Amino acid sequence: MALLEVENLQVSFDTASGRILALNGVSFSLERGEVLALLGESGSGKSVTAAAIMDLVPNPPGAIDRGSIRFHGAELLQLSRNERRDLCGNRIALIFQDALAALNPVYSVGWQIAEMYRIHGRNPEGGVEKAVIDLLKAIGIPDPERRARQYPHEFSGGMRQRIMIAMAVAVGPDVIIADEPTTALDVTIQAQVVDLLATIRKRSNAGMIFITHDLGVVAELADRVAVMYAGRIVETANVFELFEDARHPYSVGLLASQPRVDTDEDELVPIPGSAPNPVALPSGCAFRTRCPRAEGLCAEVIPPLETVGPGRQAACHFPVSPA
Repeated sequence: MALLEVENLQVSFDTASGRILALNGVSFSLERGEVLALLGESGSGKSVTAAAIMDLVPNPPGAIDRGSIRFHGAELLQLSRNERRDLCGNRIALIFQDALAALNPVYSVGWQIAEMYRIHGRNPEGGVEKAVIDLLKAIGIPDPERRARQYPHEFSGGMRQRIMIAMAVAVGPDVIIADEPTTALDVTIQAQVVDLLATIRKRSNAGMIFITHDLGVVAELADRVAVMYAGRIVETANVFELFEDARHPYSVGLLASQPRVDTDEDELVPIPGSAPNPVALPSGCAFRTRCPRAEGLCAEVIPPLETVGPGRQAACHFPVSPA
């Protein structure tokens, strides 16, 4: 049994412009100790997937129309709001993208980390205050005794992100969802945050879902990759297989548009066009208007996610041939 299983998940939002299908049949699984990267452009459904797992889809205007989210085999969508609240933050934790917005400006960071222990009824050995100091020290915050009494605005962006990570891992969750935690950071700090997450993953053996559009971070941290486009998963593969031999034209386009040091290619080839309007997705395959391999069938039938090799899938009528 997988640690976390998402099956045929559909999430929609009612807007003034019409109904948006943010997720349309998303399925994946996560094993203990594994890092699964959700990769794709902005608006592909990555963060909505995290919100659905964490019971953070605002209703209204959003709704989970159908699907299943199972944690240790238990169906989360059948739990009461209080049962989900006890689970989220405790057994399944989320690292938010914008630490400055997520942290409360009127409470010290030590108080906010300690709140995780209080809310979930944990009484760590040596007391909560010692646990907070030890945790700040473990994530690389200097002078943790003094810094625990300070407020979010007194920390740099990289340190605030570390504090968000500390809050997420404080009570030892089984699943950690990191929603683009390196987006607003410079390259040096990004590398430090990725190293910290890798260390936490190794020590805790927790499963991790890493949401990003950064291929470099994916190559550094992930075991498997699920590529998303217009609310659907269009390819899944081992991280090495994806970089060496992507099968979906969108995955190929992402790789071609990013600078790489492991090839002799000098030219970057951008994906033509732009992501489709979610209110008026094209018929058939949503990527067909940007795809060099599109044919008539692509406008008529949404391609299912099918096996294209051992342990890998692609949702394409005309997948790229193996290298």
